[in-house]
Amino acid sequence: MTDYLRGQIAKLAELNIETLRYYENHGLIPSPARSESGYRLYSEEVLTRLTFIKNAKFCGFTLREIEKALSKSQDGSISVADFIAVIERKTSSINKEIAKKEQTKKMLEELKTNLQMAEKNPEVLEVLQILHMKS
Repeated sequence: MTDYLRGQIAKLAELNIETLRYYENHGLIPSPARSESGYRLYSEEVLTRLTFIKNAKFCGFTLREIEKALSKSQDGSISVADFIAVIERKTSSINKEIAKKEQTKKMLEELKTNLQMAEKNPEVLEVLQILHMKS
């Protein structure tokens, strides 16, 4: 079994040392063993866990959600069905965020169109007045 020093595992996991320390302090990874000279030694299992954390973050999960999944997996209280349900909730949340962003984008495009019109909408004229802009 290979053990890694803090800098080595941080490099392999493509994380900075502060992030590694944060994960350790918040229970996302176990406290590492120590060498005879006091250096922290991280296992392959920790590297696998760090990869999982990084991938889960990329998928939009928060560290709190990740920590909850990891702690439930430790005591065996999470099933594949539970995990699928979490994924479905995350997907639903993302879809809601996308819908909000699309609505915001639509509003901005309409505002831009209205600003470019020769005959401006009274609401647009009011916005221009508030911003001290001349039409």
